Amino acid sequence: MTRFDVTAIGEGGIRLSVPAGERLERAQSFEIGIAGTEANVLAGLSALGWSTSWCSALPDSALGRRVENQLRTHGIDLSLVRRVPGARLGTYYVEYSVPPRPTQVTFDRADTAFALMQPEAVDWDALLDTRVLHLTGLTAALSPNVAAILAEAVSRAKDAGVPVSLDVNYRRNLWAPEQAAEALAPLVASADILFCRTEDATTLWGTPTDSESALAAMRERTGARWVHLTDSDRGIWSWVDGQVASTPIVPVSIVDRLGAGDGFAAGALHGWLADDHATSARYGAVMAALALSQRGEQVITTRAELDELLIDPERSLTR
Repeated sequence: MTRFDVTAIGEGGIRLSVPAGERLERAQSFEIGIAGTEANVLAGLSALGWSTSWCSALPDSALGRRVENQLRTHGIDLSLVRRVPGARLGTYYVEYSVPPRPTQVTFDRADTAFALMQPEAVDWDALLDTRVLHLTGLTAALSPNVAAILAEAVSRAKDAGVPVSLDVNYRRNLWAPEQAAEALAPLVASADILFCRTEDATTLWGTPTDSESALAAMRERTGARWVHLTDSDRGIWSWVDGQVASTPIVPVSIVDRLGAGDGFAAGALHGWLADDHATSARYGAVMAALALSQRGEQVITTRAELDELLIDPERSLTR
């Protein structure tokens, strides 16, 4: 029997944000949050009762402990996290805005503890003691050695019969489309569960702009049996167990725009783990809405709340 339901590899860090209407260059104070796309997915799954483990590297410092302390409260196992004395912590800055300006994200992630991590630092046997391994393309962009860790993780997972979940998660502020497309193609081809935004599929691989056609094009690039393409407010197109399905988004009043994709991945993986594949995209849509309706990047919910919202997502009062 495996020790964990889901294990993920990724970077954790600090998010420093200013509210809508304030500019970063004039900021007098910041709201502190803990970030990490893979850790966000694990937090959502932990909230739903699944056992999760995170493989990473953090500075052996107060800042590193700040990240650990928050993730530990979500129930994520941190036994695969390396503590590195004197290392840097990844940071990103968010300038929230309203139209006509988009929300701006500025990364400061060079030469961090995680970006400098080497493949031999990973306890591979412990990493693969899991039902599914979750990875993202965002992490592959951080450094060549981190990309090598992901490539080796996929290879070892295949040899061990561990399914690989991959979220393409392209970030134009981290690398150019041509570079990302080339680097991520082998990971996409090897994935068993694939998540991608329609916009990212078009940007990286020139797929059609409509989600149904993009889904067909991405299916030709992957061996995944479960493929989910998300398209902002236009919904989700999925290939699940040989069937194409569309799922509408859940209406939401947005509180924090960041973390919706991680929420979707957590919800969809919840469906996969529960052998409820047909409902996985609907779970994902509800979790994405919950992420948008809460401050911070880790979704706080329960399995009971998720099931209630799945039945009646527009309920305005519970008593």
